[in-house]
Amino acid sequence: MSSPFTVKAADADRVAPLSRLMSRSFLAAYGDVAPPDRLARHISTQHDAGLIRERLREGQIEVWVANPENDSRALAGYVQLGLEPGLAPEAVSEPRAIELQRCYMAPEWIGSGAAAALITRAQQRAIELERPCLYLSVYQLAPRAVRFYERHGFVKRTAVAYRIDDILYDDWLMVWRAGA
Repeated sequence: MSSPFTVKAADADRVAPLSRLMSRSFLAAYGDVAPPDRLARHISTQHDAGLIRERLREGQIEVWVANPENDSRALAGYVQLGLEPGLAPEAVSEPRAIELQRCYMAPEWIGSGAAAALITRAQQRAIELERPCLYLSVYQLAPRAVRFYERHGFVKRTAVAYRIDDILYDDWLMVWRAGA
């Protein structure tokens, strides 16, 4: 069955809409969890268009966006892969693993199938890069997200901390291996 979404690589020369999606989707996910001032600082440092453009151009990250087939300008969601090798936590045990740094949906597209298309693309990309292991962290108090990753072959490995500004949150470190 084909997806009603087109997944394509983000263009480093057109990151402003991506930056807005990153900020909006992060606020939707964590707006009721973290204080507004902490969220604002986190977003300003992590989702800045200039930073995203630089990291894309330098090959530190790849970002894939999902567009509904009937509206190529709408951004339903995105997935960001960290391509710098050797940074995986010890619990991953694969030194060439790729970090799935972010996978977020615009609130109105949650449950649409776009996230599944993005995760599938991330897994395909890991295989294409001959680095068939992905790892991510997901908020422990987001059971829907945890179940989503489990449905896509990710397995919980250990608890880890995630920082939003100066506040630590409990996440799960989850790992996916091709063929597992």
